[in-house]
Amino acid sequence: MAKPTEQVLEKGVINDKNPQTGQRENRPETDEELAERQEGYDNWLKNYYINKTSFAESVGLGILPATDWTQLLDSNLTDASVAEFASYRKVLKELSKDKLDGANNPTNPDDDFWDEEYDIHANLPIEPTPVYKPEE
Repeated sequence: MAKPTEQVLEKGVINDKNPQTGQRENRPETDEELAERQEGYDNWLKNYYINKTSFAESVGLGILPATDWTQLLDSNLTDASVAEFASYRKVLKELSKDKLDGANNPTNPDDDFWDEEYDIHANLPIEPTPVYKPEE
């Protein structure tokens, strides 16, 4: 499955607090509530590609601060380990790179990335293990 498809939502059941009794109760959804929910779904669908790439980008950028120390001159990591972390960090920064064209359309609509169930977390690169310089 790729991008979710357009659909017309149907009335549902709302569970909320009855102001007279103070108890939570089920009630039929009103036309206004359905229209609001449909509008929200339509907007979500319209912005699906942008939101998906933004989420992937935020996941990658959210991990970066935990590895900032690896790029410091006094990190005491070997040159190879610093380079390995630099490569890892580059991949994190580019999780959504080249997924959209200039008009915010997917460059490859068949990419698994667009699947609604695609879990970016399960497909993150494995963080390298730090290798420290030998003590002098």
